[in-house]
Amino acid sequence: MKLFYGYENTLEVWEKKEVIPMNQTINNRAIVYKSAIALKLASVYQQPAIYIATDLVKYCREIVNTDTKKDTENFEFEVISSGMIYFNLTDLSIANWLHYLTSFPLNFEQQELRVGVDYKSLETTNLFPIQYSHARCCSLLRMGIRDRLINLTPTDGDTSGQFWQWQSSKPISWQQPNGQLQFLHDAEYQLIAQIASTLDRIYCVSSSKKPINWQKVADAISVAFQNFYSHCRIWGEVKVKKPELAQARLGLVLATQSILRFLLEERLGVEAPVEL
Repeated sequence: MKLFYGYENTLEVWEKKEVIPMNQTINNRAIVYKSAIALKLASVYQQPAIYIATDLVKYCREIVNTDTKKDTENFEFEVISSGMIYFNLTDLSIANWLHYLTSFPLNFEQQELRVGVDYKSLETTNLFPIQYSHARCCSLLRMGIRDRLINLTPTDGDTSGQFWQWQSSKPISWQQPNGQLQFLHDAEYQLIAQIASTLDRIYCVSSSKKPINWQKVADAISVAFQNFYSHCRIWGEVKVKKPELAQARLGLVLATQSILRFLLEERLGVEAPVEL
């Protein structure tokens, strides 16, 4: 790892072949990432980890402010007494991220396909719950289109119902007028966190040489979706009195469907059915 770290008015470069992961944690419906980098650097600089963490956070804020002040609204930084650094995603950053996920096709072309899959074990594994979740997502999206709750367009001329994206002229209102997210139930935030965690596994290179258990990854987002589906209504009173909430929930369904399709077809090598 190469880290540029300013200390005592000098710019030092620390080079070490070690990956210090940033792990996701859930705290009060928020998506939070934590890093132990200051604890690692404490032994190098012979300084308390909390001092190093405080300087690193100050440096991060300066980098963000260099680009645009608006970006400071996307992250909140926190340092605790142990020296652990927490990066909190604000409601604005989550809304922007969800807008991107539903407005543009996820680009999985750069990903090495079917990595770390034990196909022999899959022969005796029941993947039906994951396939069911994907088919349920497709069904909900078709119902949303039928009832004119949402307006989706197929990507790249696809007609299979697997490659939808939100029509950009009518974006989802992810936030309320006060800036808070539309969502009301813990299950919604758990699904959002699981979507983020799954995309981290897909896009981020792991420091571990151990193959990723993609069935476990797919199971986790499938279970989170089923919990969301059980607790969060879209039609009925919600559709009539809170159409923005209904649309936002369908937006979560769309993001989940896209990820499940990729995991089933490209990581697990099975069909992603649009109906059962």
